[in-house]
Amino acid sequence: MPRLQAMIRVKNAIPVGLHLILLWPAVLWLAWMVLSQINFLYPLDYRLLNIPATIETYAPQNRHGKQNFIETNANEHARLFSAITKAINNEGRGLSELHYFSPDGRDLGVFLTVDEVTHLTDVSRVVDIGKDIGGLALLAWLILLGFTLWRKKPLPSLRSFATGTALSLLIAGISVFAIGPMRVFNSFHRSVFPANHPWFFYYQDSLMTTFMQAPNLFGLIVIWWLITACAFLLILWGTAKTLTTIRAAQQR
Repeated sequence: MPRLQAMIRVKNAIPVGLHLILLWPAVLWLAWMVLSQINFLYPLDYRLLNIPATIETYAPQNRHGKQNFIETNANEHARLFSAITKAINNEGRGLSELHYFSPDGRDLGVFLTVDEVTHLTDVSRVVDIGKDIGGLALLAWLILLGFTLWRKKPLPSLRSFATGTALSLLIAGISVFAIGPMRVFNSFHRSVFPANHPWFFYYQDSLMTTFMQAPNLFGLIVIWWLITACAFLLILWGTAKTLTTIRAAQQR
């Protein structure tokens, strides 16, 4: 009997796992697209991390002659972040032409160094790959859902789906903290970016790193990303459950 129950649990877990494997890349892609439109809540991140203090400390120490960045204000920082977000979602176009300005409109110079442009262009390529994977995953899940409706098969219960989602997040979270967030961050960069391309920048060498307070800002972005992805997960799953309920009612 215990063996039979274990086999039943495994059998029930398979469809849950299949849906999650397809849905997670899809919802991460959808969440990225939505958050890109609101610049990953940069104005909120700016306040939470006290980024002005970081700029005041490190902009005067800039070793590329860009100490005048201290003359910029919060509106300009938000504009620059928005421009970079737009660029990495559009194959890095416009990065090398990005300038920064004082509050009175005076051009203070080119914002990014050559190495920073190279890195952000690499980021844009990774984003493009992620978009392709997310779009294909969503299409595959919609096909799976259509097949389920056509065959009049029930979807896994909300409880089993929620349990599978929680376990996935728990395992991922424990793995990251066990390995170490910074170690994961560094390993990710080494694995996805060309070996001879720079991706680590000291605050004194990079206005980009300074006004993003990297990597702290990226931690906040991951939090907003996961929250938004989970919201999309609930929306898509709720829609799917509604469709299967309507389909079942039509067959009565």
